[in-house]
Amino acid sequence: MAAKIAFILGAGPNIGQHVAKKFAANGYKVAVCSRSGVTTSDDYLGIKADFTDPLTVTSAFKQVRESWGDPSVVVYNAAALHFAPANDAFSIPATAFQEDINVNVSSLYTAIQETVKGWKNLKSSSKTFIVTGNVLNVAGAMPAMITLGVGKAAAAHLIDGAVKSYGSQGYKFYYADERNPSGAPVGSSPDAKAHSEVYFQLAEDPEQRPWDYTFVKFKGFTKF
Repeated sequence: MAAKIAFILGAGPNIGQHVAKKFAANGYKVAVCSRSGVTTSDDYLGIKADFTDPLTVTSAFKQVRESWGDPSVVVYNAAALHFAPANDAFSIPATAFQEDINVNVSSLYTAIQETVKGWKNLKSSSKTFIVTGNVLNVAGAMPAMITLGVGKAAAAHLIDGAVKSYGSQGYKFYYADERNPSGAPVGSSPDAKAHSEVYFQLAEDPEQRPWDYTFVKFKGFTKF
């Protein structure tokens, strides 16, 4: 039987790296994609891409398909943020805003599109798409992080739309959001190991769980 394939877009040293190691340790071949690129090895396919250009996402999926085949698990872990003054959210240059939207929204849209296209060729794997989210899709505007907030709100909308479009075909989609036990955001200190455990569980479960998947370290899904 062919090995299952996981594709991590945004394979940085924290969440992305831990998620890649978790899937590799459980028999997946893992493709990892980042702006700096990752060295290819027997178990890892390293791909270089800049998500400010959505066309590089299409090219990255093509490289995975031509090397190994279509991934059954795709994790979109890329994000971009140009900070703004808290009292002047709209002072960010339009070009910087567009760069962040390309990473947070347009390239995510392209990744979902490419994933669904590939899943039509897969017969047996549990097909799962996960985007790393945070509280900004429900917390209201935080002016200093306006570009990221717009991106996360749009990301949640895309995932909801994907579930409604493709859930009947057995395709699973998640907006994963780690919280503290109180429900407060984890902010700049997410637990990478907790993400890897949750993402693997979601991928292995054949059933769709709540798409807006808020979770607490050591506890799992928690509705706030």
